[in-house]
Amino acid sequence: MRSPRLRRQQPAAAAPSAPEVFRDGDLVEVLPEEPGYRGAHFAAAVTRFHPKPRGYTVVYDAFVDSDGSSLPLPEVAPACQVRPRPPETPLRGPPAEHAAVDAFRGDAWWLGVALGGDRADGRVAVYFPETRKVMEFDAANVRPHLEWVAGEWLSPENMISKTMTYTKGTQVEVAKLEGNSVVAWFSAAVEKAIWKNNFVVDYNCTKSEDGSALPKEIVDLKHIRPCPPHASAVSFCINDEVEGFQGNGWWLGVITEVHPGFRYTFKLAHLGNEVQLDQKALRLRYDWTHGQWQQVSQNVLTTKIAEGSKVEVSSNDEGFHGSWFQGTALKSFDNKILVEYDTLKADDETTPLKEAIEVQQVRPCPPDIPVTSGFNFLDEVDAHWNDGWWAGVISKVISDQRYMVYFKSSQEEMEFGHEQLRPHCDWVGGRWMQASLGLEA
Repeated sequence: MRSPRLRRQQPAAAAPSAPEVFRDGDLVEVLPEEPGYRGAHFAAAVTRFHPKPRGYTVVYDAFVDSDGSSLPLPEVAPACQVRPRPPETPLRGPPAEHAAVDAFRGDAWWLGVALGGDRADGRVAVYFPETRKVMEFDAANVRPHLEWVAGEWLSPENMISKTMTYTKGTQVEVAKLEGNSVVAWFSAAVEKAIWKNNFVVDYNCTKSEDGSALPKEIVDLKHIRPCPPHASAVSFCINDEVEGFQGNGWWLGVITEVHPGFRYTFKLAHLGNEVQLDQKALRLRYDWTHGQWQQVSQNVLTTKIAEGSKVEVSSNDEGFHGSWFQGTALKSFDNKILVEYDTLKADDETTPLKEAIEVQQVRPCPPDIPVTSGFNFLDEVDAHWNDGWWAGVISKVISDQRYMVYFKSSQEEMEFGHEQLRPHCDWVGGRWMQASLGLEA
């Protein structure tokens, strides 16, 4: 394993408070946050405290500097990534199934999940959700995992969040990875939540693409998403980024050819091979970002917005995910559109606000879809509030004219009248799509 001399990022403002100040010579562990090192605990000693920004110069036990001096490797680590060394707590018998453990490999202790079982050779099988690999260790190289919280050591068994993202029985999709890239999504059900945002999932299909059975698996939260919204029949276009159903999974790819009878040539993104698929075996690609579904299509970038046309603008700013604000497109330039908002005002609070917006964040105004029979429970809607339209879902029908709407982006629920709501539609590949039960999961 290479030296952990990494580019360190400043801790986020919401990072947990750092422990008490360590003194020179204190023995500690450093827990990097960089990709490839998450879950590692490197033994080190403190040589200096830095008050602003708060951190420590440490020297690692197992690494020497690269200058050829054979001296211990020094590095400055943020305070939130430094903790005391835990007490020596050797295993007393095999760890329980799904217990959080640290396994020693590559000069560091790595956080994993014990697979359980009393083996005759005394070795322990440990699963690492970050890489989805199983490795075996001598019992002497496995220790119970402990967390350093507010100056004391706590066992993870008592710290599993009561508000985990997915509960038992929730239908989800799990990413299939090639290297660090997602190439497909497989349907599964959550069976159990375990330590550090990990979940045991049970795949809904019985066979993988090579014919072997798909076992239950422990998966990191970042490799799980809700089931995406499913639109009714969609006519696809060349260059649409889609997912095609093959071998019990939805594989990422692109439409390269359109055939009669609603058949399409689908090119798999990671392999490059092409197959013909029926319309029912294809769906437009959605990415799960910031707790919202984002539609992905090559055609979005080439959609032309005419000058003077009415448009809606989305925002990536914190607190505005899922909102759309209406305005008029004034002109286009450099992959941007100058928009004058209908209701948002400039700093003088009198003149309409004008902004140059990336073309990906601008769409035409959605069609006027009359809803004469009222909205139903779990209907996806846009609610007019705070000068914009905000995506939500009907969480309660109060009467035929009053509804409670839940906004997943803010986890808030508000009451609206029928006239303040419209059916939720998505602008994908130059077409309007009306989604069905998008928050079913």
